[in-house]
Amino acid sequence: MTFIISFAGVKIGNVFGARYKNKAEIVGGIILILLGLKILLEHLGFLE
Repeated sequence: MTFIISFAGVKIGNVFGARYKNKAEIVGGIILILLGLKILLEHLGFLE
């Protein structure tokens, strides 16, 4: 059962990855930048 679900996830990911590659890369980059900024601000004491 796990194999079937994993296989389906890979196939669906390939289809969406081929269609939305550029947008997904941009969104992923923005998310990584925001996470890094959040960690930095927490470390500097601006966020608790």
